[in-house]
Amino acid sequence: MQTLYSVNRFSPALEIWFCESCGLQQNRTLPADLSTLYDEGYYTGTASYTYEDERKQEEANDIVWQARLRTIARSKPAPARFLDVGCSFGGFVAAAERAGYTATGLDLSAFAVKEGKKRGRNLIQGFVEPQTFAPESFDIVSLIEVMEHLPDPKEAARTLSGWLRPGGLAVIQTANFDGRQARRQGSNYHYYLPGHLYYYSARNLKNLLRQAGFSRFRLYRPVDFSLKAKLQKMRKQAEPESVSAGRLLRTSFYHIQGWISMKDFALTSSMVLYAFK
Repeated sequence: MQTLYSVNRFSPALEIWFCESCGLQQNRTLPADLSTLYDEGYYTGTASYTYEDERKQEEANDIVWQARLRTIARSKPAPARFLDVGCSFGGFVAAAERAGYTATGLDLSAFAVKEGKKRGRNLIQGFVEPQTFAPESFDIVSLIEVMEHLPDPKEAARTLSGWLRPGGLAVIQTANFDGRQARRQGSNYHYYLPGHLYYYSARNLKNLLRQAGFSRFRLYRPVDFSLKAKLQKMRKQAEPESVSAGRLLRTSFYHIQGWISMKDFALTSSMVLYAFK
C-alpha cells in the first residue's frame, strides 16, 4: 500500500492509501472505537459526520426499497430469509417483510437498533463477524452503502458467504472507484468520508467475493432500480413545487450516464453488485 491522497476537508485529514496491484483504497485515519461514529448525533445531524434520519423519509425511501425488492425477487423471490446489514432504523427490513420475506436487520449502532425495535422490527445490534449468526442462516444479504464501512474486507466477504445458504445472494451497493466520476474528482470525490474505511472498484470487489466463495455476479449501473423510482422518491421527499425541473434533469442525466460503461468502467461511480454463492 502507498499514499494516494490526503483529504483535507476533514480534521484530522483522511489519509487515503491504495494497493498498486488491485487498486483497493483504504482510509487510514480511524477513531479508536468505530462505534463512536454511529451514535445518536450521526442520525440527527448534530455530529461532525452525519447521515440522514431515515425515520423522517421512510415513505419516500419505500419507493426505491420496493423497486429494489422487485429486482431481488427475480433471483430470490419470497418467501426467503433476508438480512439487511447496516439496517439503520430498519426501514428496508420492514419493506422486505411487507414483500413476503422473513427479514432481520443488523447494525453497529445501538441507538439505531433501539429506535428501530420501538417500531416492532427484528433488529440486532452487532458486528459483521461469523459468530453473529449461524452458518447458512439466510438466502439474501443486503449491504446498501455499507461495504465501505467494514474494517476488514476479507473477513467481511468470508462472513457474508458463511451466512448465506448455497445459491444465496449478496446485494452490495457501493462506489466504483474505476468509474470516471471518482477518477476525475480525485480527493474531492464526495465518497471520501470519515466512516468509509475502504473504497472498491467493480473489479476488485468481485475478486474479493470470488475468493470468499461467490461464483457468479450481476453488475447494475448506476443502481438496480429504475430512474422512474428514483424521481418518484425525490418528489415524495419534498413538496412538488420545490423539486425543480433542473434538478430532475440533472438526476436523470446522471442516471443515464451510469448506463454508459465498458467492462468494469463506467462514466459514473454508482454501482450495485449482485453476488451469488
